[in-house]
Amino acid sequence: MANGPLAGFRVLDLTSVISGPFCTMLLGDLGADVIKIEPPEGDPMRTIGRPVKNGVSAPFLNFNRNKRSVVVDLKNERGRDVVRRLAARVDAFVENYRPGVADRLGVGYSDIRRVNPKIVYCSISGFGPKGPLANAPAYDPVIQGYSGMSHVQAGKGGKPVNVRMALADKVAGMTSALCIVSALHAARNRGVGQYVRVPMLSAMISFVANDTFYCYTFLPDEEFKDQAPRNAGLDPFETKDGWITVAPFTDAQYERLCRAIGHPEWWNNEVNVDRLQRVRDVLRKLAELLRTRESAYWLSLLAEADVPCGMVHTYETLFKDEEIIANENFICYEYPQAGTVRCVNAPARFSETPMKLWRIPPRLGEHTNEVLRELGFAHDELEDLRAAKIIA
Repeated sequence: MANGPLAGFRVLDLTSVISGPFCTMLLGDLGADVIKIEPPEGDPMRTIGRPVKNGVSAPFLNFNRNKRSVVVDLKNERGRDVVRRLAARVDAFVENYRPGVADRLGVGYSDIRRVNPKIVYCSISGFGPKGPLANAPAYDPVIQGYSGMSHVQAGKGGKPVNVRMALADKVAGMTSALCIVSALHAARNRGVGQYVRVPMLSAMISFVANDTFYCYTFLPDEEFKDQAPRNAGLDPFETKDGWITVAPFTDAQYERLCRAIGHPEWWNNEVNVDRLQRVRDVLRKLAELLRTRESAYWLSLLAEADVPCGMVHTYETLFKDEEIIANENFICYEYPQAGTVRCVNAPARFSETPMKLWRIPPRLGEHTNEVLRELGFAHDELEDLRAAKIIA
């Protein structure tokens, strides 16, 4: 049983792929009872994700723990009525359809609010509701490019590069989870529900821009926009046997760094040189020096000098790292078809209301009867709906 901080809250999840499922997984990790509504063919990630073991997709497992699966055919009006009846008994409703689809299906905010005025209804979309792209389709790579993230990641040649993960999807999912929790708090305190819209583009710009548009902060920006900070120390350094990160920030850290590696003269405060130029000179020399010895040697010296640093892991080495093991960042569980499965653990540690994996990812339609009976559907009605292929 869940005993997290959201225990007692019920969430109806009409999302698929990554942004929505990541959002609702976080709510489930926090203890909410998440009811995942799936079409008869299931969330596309059950079949298009890779790799697959015995018919089970790793991507689906990684974004859908702590949920119950109910299969409902929303192409049929009786199926839509089932969802509206469920919505009358839940606290939050989450969907990430293309804009307009939920309304056409009869499960948009206005439809759900009629049956549950206190509902917290969250829509995750690609773009904002007002602009020319309001109804445009969008996946993660599109939003990374549009938000400026690809430009921020550009290398020396200036070629835009996307982060090689579903970053925009996950940022939108985390933003949505925070907004839903906040709206649930408001609903409990004030007795009112509300419509929460989270465009992926807005969430991503909010995530990316704060520390990448410094030179556009002051207006007019003409005299500042060429002063964008460039810190080569953000990139890993190659050593004799691998890669490490070294990330000094303050003058004191640079001074300790240079002293630790045997070159205190590299950070000479008495030399009348612009600080940014001194930083670049140190990092350039550091890059050459670090190649001469193994990672463990340098990390030991730098840690002793209290300079921010760390390994650059592959997953093969990450799973064996003492820090990772001690903090249980990854855990394992048994899944019926796939055997032992490794997953990322919930990120926060609550002293009294733990955030955790308390329900393994559901099989398609595994909880249809269970959930519908809990929420008031009679046995005969369920049999009739199943015979008509409205539920499965």
